[in-house]
Amino acid sequence: MRLPRLTGPVLSGLHCFLIAADQMSFTRAAELLCLTQSAVSHRIKNLEEALGVQLFIRQPRKLVLTEEGKRLKEVVAHNFGDIANEIRDLKTQELSGDLNVSVPPTFAQRWMLPRLKGFIDRYPALRFHLRTRNELVDFQTESYDCAIYFGDGKYTGLNTVKLMSESMLPVCSHEYAVAHGLYGNPTKLANCMLLHDAAPWARAGRTDEWQYWARQNGVPLPAAGCTFDRADLALQAAERGIGVAIGRESFIAEQLKTGRLVAPFTLPVASPLNYYLVCRREMASSPRVKAFIDWLEEIIADPAA
Repeated sequence: MRLPRLTGPVLSGLHCFLIAADQMSFTRAAELLCLTQSAVSHRIKNLEEALGVQLFIRQPRKLVLTEEGKRLKEVVAHNFGDIANEIRDLKTQELSGDLNVSVPPTFAQRWMLPRLKGFIDRYPALRFHLRTRNELVDFQTESYDCAIYFGDGKYTGLNTVKLMSESMLPVCSHEYAVAHGLYGNPTKLANCMLLHDAAPWARAGRTDEWQYWARQNGVPLPAAGCTFDRADLALQAAERGIGVAIGRESFIAEQLKTGRLVAPFTLPVASPLNYYLVCRREMASSPRVKAFIDWLEEIIADPAA
């Protein structure tokens, strides 16, 4: 069988051939294709001439596929099926519908929300649903498409994409820093009220974030402190002069710039944890999830964009 050019007439002839071979009737194929019986017969004849082989044995009131016809039917059916499946997948992968995302509360409020309009404007047909929680998602029982975790990236059975690293340092109001002699004197923390995020990451202890920072810098900490179940509450308490909070740099840039918070000593510590986008492995190729990941990576790479 010589290889023809896949011109329009050849492709339409292949489609016509496949229908006729399924029905084993030019008449029934014509009905399905909304053509005349003679038009179907003409297309099949032109295809046979283009291929240089006979595809049907035409008998009175009966069609029989030749061996070449049987081979071609199998190949065409397989490939036309692949094309149909791909077209269906393309249609279902349009950036519309629902995107359900779980995000830690303070990350959502302090980092994502100020930037979220850009994503929603880019994909107006996509319905974005944001839910906040510190706990990990059970992707087997909960209907989230993806989640952002602050953790170590070890999430068995899930697809994980590292988004960005983090660093942290103590912050408070200017008035509190002056009143407690904190500027340039981290040892003065011993006389301060510490403000703790009681759930800085999944399964963390109430004072783990402060303790980690203190160990890295060799600074003793007081026993007195207040705990909050969200980092943004601890930071708001620091703004109001209640005490000193640990601030993640991705959360406090605006407050430092405006002076609502100050860092009385420059002792940032790289966090042992990072931000990750996590989803079921089969969702990693979802256009909605991929679009969200691409947008996050774009913003992280160029915060001014």
